[in-house]
Amino acid sequence: MKNAYKLISLLVLSLAVSLISNQLETPVHAQTNSQIAAIKEAASKPANQNALNKGNVPKLWSQGYKGQGMVIAILDSGIQNNHKFKLSNNATAKISKTDAQQLIDKLGYGKYVSPKIPFAYDYVNHNNDDAQADKVSGFHGLMVAGVAAANGVDRQPNSKYVQGVAPEAQLLNMKLYGGFSDESPNDVAQGIYDAVKLGANVINLSLGIGVAAESMTDQEQAAVQYATNHGVFVAIAGSNFGHSGSIENDYNEQSASDVTVYEPANSGTISNPAVSPSAITVGDENTKQGNNSEMDSFSAWGPTPDFNLKPDVSAPGQHIAVLDENNRFTTNTGTSFSSPYIAGAAALIMQKLKQTQPNLTGADLVNAVKVALMNSASPMNDDHYSGELISPRRQGAGQVNVTNAANLNALATDPTTNQGSVSLKAIGETTRFAVNVANHGDKPETYHVNTSSGPFTKVRDSNQHGVGRVHDTAIVGASLQSDQSDITVAPGKASRVNLTLNLAGQAAHDSVAEGYVSLTNSDPSQNLTVPYFGYYGDPTEEPALDKPANQSGSIFNGGYLLDNKDMPLGLSDRTSLASWLNNLSDPDALRDSVVKKIQSDKVAFSPNGDGRSDAISPYVFAFQNLQAVAAEITDSNGHVVRIIDQETNTQKSFQENGAAYVDDLTLSPSMRLNPLALNWNGMAYDQSTGRMKVVPDGQYHYVLQTTNYNDGAEKKQSYSLPVKVDTVAPAITQTKYQNGRLSVSYSDVGAGFTELSTLAVKIGQKTVGVSLNNDGQSNTGNLTYKLSAAKQRALKQAKGKLQLQLADVAGNQTHKTIKLVPSQYKTIKKSPTGTSKIVWTVKTDDLQTMMSHAKFAVTTRFPPTKGITFKGLNDNDLTLINAASSVYDPATHQLTIAGKVNNSKDKLIILKSPDQHSPGDRVKIQKSGQFKFEMPVAPTTQRGIGYILKKSTKNKVTTVRGTLVVITDTTVPSLNLSLNPGVQQTGNHYQMDTTEDQITISGSVNDNVDGYRLFINGDNLFHEQNNAGWVNHQDLGANPNPHAAHQFSQTYNLKNGQNIFTVSAVDETGNTTTKTITVIRQ
Repeated sequence: MKNAYKLISLLVLSLAVSLISNQLETPVHAQTNSQIAAIKEAASKPANQNALNKGNVPKLWSQGYKGQGMVIAILDSGIQNNHKFKLSNNATAKISKTDAQQLIDKLGYGKYVSPKIPFAYDYVNHNNDDAQADKVSGFHGLMVAGVAAANGVDRQPNSKYVQGVAPEAQLLNMKLYGGFSDESPNDVAQGIYDAVKLGANVINLSLGIGVAAESMTDQEQAAVQYATNHGVFVAIAGSNFGHSGSIENDYNEQSASDVTVYEPANSGTISNPAVSPSAITVGDENTKQGNNSEMDSFSAWGPTPDFNLKPDVSAPGQHIAVLDENNRFTTNTGTSFSSPYIAGAAALIMQKLKQTQPNLTGADLVNAVKVALMNSASPMNDDHYSGELISPRRQGAGQVNVTNAANLNALATDPTTNQGSVSLKAIGETTRFAVNVANHGDKPETYHVNTSSGPFTKVRDSNQHGVGRVHDTAIVGASLQSDQSDITVAPGKASRVNLTLNLAGQAAHDSVAEGYVSLTNSDPSQNLTVPYFGYYGDPTEEPALDKPANQSGSIFNGGYLLDNKDMPLGLSDRTSLASWLNNLSDPDALRDSVVKKIQSDKVAFSPNGDGRSDAISPYVFAFQNLQAVAAEITDSNGHVVRIIDQETNTQKSFQENGAAYVDDLTLSPSMRLNPLALNWNGMAYDQSTGRMKVVPDGQYHYVLQTTNYNDGAEKKQSYSLPVKVDTVAPAITQTKYQNGRLSVSYSDVGAGFTELSTLAVKIGQKTVGVSLNNDGQSNTGNLTYKLSAAKQRALKQAKGKLQLQLADVAGNQTHKTIKLVPSQYKTIKKSPTGTSKIVWTVKTDDLQTMMSHAKFAVTTRFPPTKGITFKGLNDNDLTLINAASSVYDPATHQLTIAGKVNNSKDKLIILKSPDQHSPGDRVKIQKSGQFKFEMPVAPTTQRGIGYILKKSTKNKVTTVRGTLVVITDTTVPSLNLSLNPGVQQTGNHYQMDTTEDQITISGSVNDNVDGYRLFINGDNLFHEQNNAGWVNHQDLGANPNPHAAHQFSQTYNLKNGQNIFTVSAVDETGNTTTKTITVIRQ
């Protein structure tokens, strides 16, 4: 089912497009207003005129606001510098060439391109000269930049061109995609901090990873908040994941849409960093107006995992005209293009606010722009359901109106958060909230309080297969009441509207209640909209994890254990299962449903080191994001024998747009560096020896303890999967061959067999699988295999040699060879009827993996570059470097990049500096093709190192670019123990004698980077949240870990005699601090 994991990097659904050649364009000249020159209207309309009209952009242009003096940073796949990216008047540029060069000199990287693009840099490869969009990185960034600020005009009648929302704004080209098709959170964060330093007013992020929770320690979200605090507006695409209940199954082909197969408590699919509270999160609507206006089916739904309302607003992004490579244009679809629309709009509004409200600065300025965009939006009707509005969890405040947003005289917010929406979270039958209306105009404003747009709740029109479209409908009998029907707000003052949401016993338990508060003005352009949302019930009552596939009601068809080669356990041994599946006429038709046949009492593995079923891992699906997940192993009495793993901030299971599968728990971005963390190798700690050893054969349970982000009765839940440890091979107790019939008796003392289990019988070079005639209820049995005449002839040719292979469900195998005497096989016999079933005729262990557990499988990577190999570094991939690394010297901070090229005449450049033309970046290649190159790398960092290989052939030179991504951390975690007085210490070993029957081990653990773990006796007792990254971008060189040291205290029973306790702290790159305590109990 799964072979790779693709993240949400370019939030775009490419549609069938026809590339249309575009004539070269020249800027038009501007008329003047009181401050700046404005662009003269073009004779023909741009190709994206419908999108501009829908958001009411041209009217604001006519007022003189086109983004002059504003800067928009595009963090994406690069911008191709072309004729659409020019300023009509270079004197309007906020960043001059001199300013840009000074900023570039201060940063130490970057390149001035033009007055329109004063800064460009490739953050993936740290290259000044490779920031343009190209066929490797794609032209997504070019398209995005065009929506925000292209300045195309017509040169000839009926020529085609695109004009951005803020055509006179400058652009910062910050390339975050190169050889990898998913962005690095570190690069995103660095780009945001740099955009602030460079003077950006607005940042656009048409990107995202996974489905995330709000976290101010997350490196991307912290960067967004930093930008906000410094007066920089951040627009982010919500995602193209649709409703989280929208997954493919046998009856639904519309995944990542509003057509769902189940209704989760939380429908949200907002990606990271779009969940950032201070950012504006954008939904995707079409470019049509009136009754034809609608949301894109795959536009992300909210809320966030802790039930804050997102997205914030919607903008045109469906079938929108965009720029394409080499001065051409096309159409495209996705929240990727709605977001830069809002980024351009924010630039225009901020441009005006800087003139009309110069006292607004920092986060106040950003929030004023965000709230204006939300307040002025118009909630859209649901085109599928007449008379109903689209949920605010899908459209936010509604369809953007840029001109109205720029000209609002008042803003309406939730007084508790100062946001333009109200997130009520958990609500009861009656819930009170307020809306604050602040007048920043110069005259009183009067509003009628309209509460008729709600409260609504979610419903699903499901068919007989449980598939249906999700939409909102009124809660009949419920109401939203205001303490006043009209309010008048004086200039410079604020008034509060108090509201009461009364469900009147009409709402279903565990459902949403949502709607829109409308404040209508005699001037419709001054109308204000505030969406609200609450959850009536307890979201923790929803199971955290889906039922196993072999139980009725399973949604995701998971909930079982895999062995270390990703085979579902509880079906049969690998040979029997794989051979049976691959001998079917249509194995794919049964492959995904076969897990429904799992027998829970036959789930077993054999951790004996033979390479077959030596370890297990869970294949489970989560309905919600989880604050924490702990993996435990319990014995038949329920006692915990091992705590395998502690994970934090795992994501819900959902189906990405265009993906063929649903993301299971292990594909959470938080597990990116350690996707095998949930594996259990069958071992537990032996306190008497201080070593790990295989647990005794018997019944165990793999238990996942989950913690919800939200408070409630079921905040903590337990999920258990039974598993047996069985290291004893089955026995072939008796064999007999007579007259062409092979009779076999067998037995097992462990987990036994299932109805799919077979005996592999090899004669010559061919093997068949003979059914054991076992229904799984008995560990003993008999079978009879009648050899055909052809098989008897093969046996004769093999000189009477029969090879038998028998395996139990745990993967233990036994082999037996039978050597017949000539009198037994020389004559072909016609044996009586009656034989065990031949299940398969071709033996194989090739079983299509149910998922990929390969290291870094949770991210997309390019294959290694042909013609070059590196020593100790992963080419076009990620390498973790710790203090013990052979390629890094912690004392000198030098990274050694060594390897070999196939052709010694090739030229190799490694970007030690960001200038690829620098002599210091050229690598000397020996006649043997070997090379060795050193460059400084910080002892704690994450960065890409670009290289350029120029491959020489007889007729031409081919240039290939690649990336070595390194994460370096050479600082070992700190581990401090607090033990009783009298303990003898020698280095990291402690020893003591006692007559007590218990010992308490206390102390603290910390590290320079978050994500470290604490182990005591092999139990993972603590795992620090791992989302702050390896670089402190606010204070370069300082530790990036934002968390205080973790304090711990554990009490253990002492056995008579020797007791050894092992305490370890391990960070994400593998640096380890270990201390041992030997206690002799008298």
